[in-house]
Amino acid sequence: MREFEAENPVNLEVGLKTKLVVMAMIMLMVTWTEAIGQKRRTTTRKKSTPAAPVVVDMRPEATKVSEQIGLFTKFLYVYGKVANGLEVAEDLAKRGESSPAIAARNRKSKEALIANITGLKAGLEALVGELKANPRMQVQYLKLSYASEATANAERLAMANRYDEAGQALVLAIQRMSETIISMRLM
Repeated sequence: MREFEAENPVNLEVGLKTKLVVMAMIMLMVTWTEAIGQKRRTTTRKKSTPAAPVVVDMRPEATKVSEQIGLFTKFLYVYGKVANGLEVAEDLAKRGESSPAIAARNRKSKEALIANITGLKAGLEALVGELKANPRMQVQYLKLSYASEATANAERLAMANRYDEAGQALVLAIQRMSETIISMRLM
């Protein structure tokens, strides 16, 4: 019977078709596995960690601001007594109960008071100039410039015999300097 099967063209055709299908499947599998092997692999790049932030040492500048605060508070302690004396003397002069010698002494006291405020302002403005020139201190420069403006305002008010308001402006200047030091600590 084998001879019959071998010679039958239908059997030959089925056998040939089977072999072709099997060969096609093998080739398909080989091609498919090669395609998988050649598939581009995605690599995840490691994100570079940013360099550690450079810690800026602001202690020298903070020390200078602290020195200014000390100068302002010492002056403010004396300022209250002097300003009170000037106000009383001006009231006496307005009522005509003051002698020319006392009026001259009060004028010198007022000039000295204004000169001291001007000196405080000059020291603060010098420090503001230093911070302005330093690119890493721009936030502190702005805060300190507000303190300088308050000091200039105190000077104008004292010249206008508005001593209480001038004292309040000096307190505001001290607050602004304190805020400057706090901003140095937070950076």
